Amino acid sequence: MLQGSGERFIEVPDGEAGSIATLHRMATLIRTPNPWVDDFVAIVSQASDDPVELARLVFEWVRAKMLYTPDRSDSDILDELREPGYLLREIDTFGAALGDCDDYVDLYGAIYTRLGYPYTLEAISRHEDQMLDHVYGSILVNGIRIPIDGIVEFPFGWEVPAEEVTYRLTLAA
Repeated sequence: MLQGSGERFIEVPDGEAGSIATLHRMATLIRTPNPWVDDFVAIVSQASDDPVELARLVFEWVRAKMLYTPDRSDSDILDELREPGYLLREIDTFGAALGDCDDYVDLYGAIYTRLGYPYTLEAISRHEDQMLDHVYGSILVNGIRIPIDGIVEFPFGWEVPAEEVTYRLTLAA
């Protein structure tokens, strides 16, 4: 079995408790040591001495290598969380990896934290019922918060406008 291919499915409670449990699991995946992530960071860290440019390069590289696929759902949403090293192994083997917003956040978070950027997971809702339905990350560069949402076709630093967000839950990785 490939490292990272087990324990991808976890049972979580409904509602906000489940969202909090999922964010904590994602933060654990981000922080867990992994040689694939460490090797990638050793290479990418040489790409630029400018922290904003390096962050932008990582953002663009992940977005180019990940293919967005939504969660599978029949009546229950089945959310699969993949380890960042597993995603890098897929990219190395197949040239790309499949994942939803959780997977993008995990991969970005693992890379950015190892590069020394403080990273925060941000779950949001744009609905009246405030049901959280999207997650992305943000980093701090020279004291400035930069949103990291690779599944959208907007540029580096874009995020859902604040007036559209009905509820937000954050967790530092």
